[in-house]
Amino acid sequence: MKRLLAILLCLIAAPASAAPRFLPDQDVAVSYQLQSPGNPAQDVQLSYSAAAGQARIDSPAGLYVLASLSAGRAQVVIPALHAFVEAPDFSSLTRMISNADGASFTPLGHGFYAGLACEKYLVLNNQGSATACITHQGVVLHFAGRDAHGAAELTALTVAFAPQSPANFTTPDGYTEVTLPPGALAALLRGQ
Repeated sequence: MKRLLAILLCLIAAPASAAPRFLPDQDVAVSYQLQSPGNPAQDVQLSYSAAAGQARIDSPAGLYVLASLSAGRAQVVIPALHAFVEAPDFSSLTRMISNADGASFTPLGHGFYAGLACEKYLVLNNQGSATACITHQGVVLHFAGRDAHGAAELTALTVAFAPQSPANFTTPDGYTEVTLPPGALAALLRGQ
């Protein structure tokens, strides 16, 4: 789940001349399939509120991440426990997104996933390389990358442009904040 969060929020493109839009310009819900070597494929849902700059990533393990890009914070919500965990200092990831993390993007042509056209890019930075296919609305339809932590491939299965309910981006009433010992949140997310 941690790798998924990083992939979904760091799918940024910056070709030598002009960066493509890398965050959706309108509300959208995307169903993805995530594949990584040695792990079974996982279906993951991303919901994004463009006006609020908020994302929700639902995992098949029954937990989800709420990320506020504008506030630079995130929470991991665990419905089975009626609890949530504040993710420590999400601001560095927000800065990476805002600054394209020093990536350079080279256009590779056109692609087509989940019934939508997209532009393919070769993405290079000092931490790894990838290819990404991004719609003109800023929706990542395909991403395949490798860095020091391994490889992953993310493919959109369905895309629905529709208003997203603000309630989907807030912690449910009655949930309790849980403080985990150092490393426990990372271990929880790695298990996904």
